[in-house]
Amino acid sequence: MESIKYKRVILKLSGEALAGEKDFGLDQKTIENIAKRVKELVELNVQVAVVVGGGNFWRGRSGIGMDRTTADNMGMLATVINALALQDALERIDVATRVQTAIEMRQIAEPYIRRRAIRHLEKGRVVIFAAGIGNPYFSTDTTAALRAAEIEAEVILLAKKVDGVYDSDPVKNPDAQKFDSLLYMDVLKKGLGVMDSTATSLCMDNSIPIIVFGINKTGNIKRAVFGEKIGTYVKGGWWIMDKQILKDAEERMKKVLTSLKSEFATIRTGRASTALLDKIYVDYYGTPTPINQVASLSVPEPKMIVIQPWDMKVLGAIEKAILKSDLGLTPNNDGKVIRLILPDLTAERRKELVKLSSKKAEEARVAVRNIRREFNDRLKKQEKNHEISEDDMKRAQEEIQKLTDKYIEEIDKALEQKEKDIMEVWPINNLLGLELQEVLEKLKLQGETVKDIKYTRPIKGALYGKPRVVRIDTGPQGELTLWVAYFPELSD
Repeated sequence: MESIKYKRVILKLSGEALAGEKDFGLDQKTIENIAKRVKELVELNVQVAVVVGGGNFWRGRSGIGMDRTTADNMGMLATVINALALQDALERIDVATRVQTAIEMRQIAEPYIRRRAIRHLEKGRVVIFAAGIGNPYFSTDTTAALRAAEIEAEVILLAKKVDGVYDSDPVKNPDAQKFDSLLYMDVLKKGLGVMDSTATSLCMDNSIPIIVFGINKTGNIKRAVFGEKIGTYVKGGWWIMDKQILKDAEERMKKVLTSLKSEFATIRTGRASTALLDKIYVDYYGTPTPINQVASLSVPEPKMIVIQPWDMKVLGAIEKAILKSDLGLTPNNDGKVIRLILPDLTAERRKELVKLSSKKAEEARVAVRNIRREFNDRLKKQEKNHEISEDDMKRAQEEIQKLTDKYIEEIDKALEQKEKDIMEVWPINNLLGLELQEVLEKLKLQGETVKDIKYTRPIKGALYGKPRVVRIDTGPQGELTLWVAYFPELSD
């Protein structure tokens, strides 16, 4: 059996819908038919609240020459007449019903109390909201939107004489085009008359979808509750209702990029880095443990990593783990610490590492594209289920493509930098004696981090000479400290 999509709904009935084929008053047969359709929902355990209009008796704006407040008050009383008529029809077919009015008239109905209304719904009673919101200048459409927000209804079922929303009056224009779905903003900008602007804005602000359908076709109300495609579906669009899709997609793509950069850190360049050991796990009393959790790691020299275990008993386990890894390095164990000496990379080895980096980058690109495909499939499913319009889906797919392009570009940049690091490493010792600014530029190209610049005594007679690097120290995490001295200017 098909599952119910909406468990708590607001059914908005215009006064004209209750008049049937009449121009004025109530049509008893029409009201009875509506009551039977509401009963079908109640029997499905759907919680139903109804908002009724009063246009079959009086419209506030029809009171020409009359004070607007007085005319609107008369319109609110007209809705109470319709609410009582619908209540009577429901109770005659054994549907428990409560009428709540925004204007107190305790002899015939309950006053509107939000918590009491929700409690009635939870007990399976139909609640009919009458007298608008109790204030002039607000339509019963606004009442439906406000009550839907207050009782946390999942949808507003807007029952009309026509079977949806058209670009013009279908009665007067046989060529009028029907909309299968709309955005709230489209309704406001195009003045389509689904609801008044106040009601539409309230639904948009609270992300309450609206289904506009024809009341005269049997089974439409039930079909709407099951989420079938009927009438016109109005909602906020992907940027309001489905913005989480884009957020989730970006978070996952960002994780792919972060993972790739971590992978790159484990691939050798011309210098030592503790990141080379990130994937080394040591058998620590039977538990595979990251090496940095059992030992301190440092880079005292550009070509050396020193591993100092906190527990000397695992020294052998660390050595064994390094030998089993794909580092291709032989550990030097002196019984207290382990030293890893990195030999200079040969041209052939550099090419192999560049090839490995390219492979990792391509895997990341594929992962990003798979995320794009997955989220596009989700959007297509939402469009198929009438949760978003085709235009919504296309706009969302364009945004996901922009995200994909962005992270593919970031992957390409990371690969380019990694290849540069592997192929164009400046030997640190070759920088000694060069001017400070030149050294800084070359280190920047190499991606090195300069932690500090310290100055030694200037060479005699060089107080106003140029600063040159005389010494480079490497910190525990590979950061550099430059020692600088002023050398005398050479004269012709």
